Amino acid sequence: MENSFSIVIPFGKHPPLLTRAVKSILSQTYENWELIIVNDGSPEEVVREVVPEDPRIHIYTQPHLNRCFARNLGMAKAKNDWICWLDSDDAYINTYLEICNQSINEFPEYKLFNFGSIVFRAKGARGSEQFSDTTIREPFEHEDHIEFHSGRIATGSFFFHRSLYEELGGLPEVTSPYSLADEAKKLFPSLLLLYGPLYLEGGKELGNPWGDDYFLYYKFTRKYKHKVLPFYLYIQYAHL
Repeated sequence: MENSFSIVIPFGKHPPLLTRAVKSILSQTYENWELIIVNDGSPEEVVREVVPEDPRIHIYTQPHLNRCFARNLGMAKAKNDWICWLDSDDAYINTYLEICNQSINEFPEYKLFNFGSIVFRAKGARGSEQFSDTTIREPFEHEDHIEFHSGRIATGSFFFHRSLYEELGGLPEVTSPYSLADEAKKLFPSLLLLYGPLYLEGGKELGNPWGDDYFLYYKFTRKYKHKVLPFYLYIQYAHL
């Protein structure tokens, strides 16, 4: 069975990095996809200058609102059956979608999958960094519906059926990681045990810096079981 994928990229700045992310989609060995780029406040011509013309690529521009709004808009615009996230400064390996499609067909009872990622770390001043080493973020294995901290789920190391978003919704539409944490704690009081009280009362945010990937994955795993895949499909470029 050939499944269809919608890839959502929020974009704020650094067009050359967006070029790398888009190229990683265009080089996929599996071709049934659409790419949704949500331009969060940059001039639209900046995005169009670095994104090639392709009928599968759709660009939406919004005023600068921040990543939660951008990810939500991208998911709302998604037309295909499965949704994947990609940050504008990261990339997919070229068999990302092919392996996702294979896994869906192999495990049809699941609507949520996660897997590992490759992390390229950097050293040096911002803007002149050089690669220093490569590490592996292991696939996150956990029992269904348990409590867990952030740090194990990266932006592109999970994907889900669009029906989960339609049923459970996306991210709180907030403009700071502290507001995101507080809204998450109100929605899931169990997070108070993991991250303390609300921010103004001395609590912590969910991740570094935002934790929006953790929030969505945590939200979906309150109700749905997940399938761990033994692959490393997402490439994170730390501070490059």
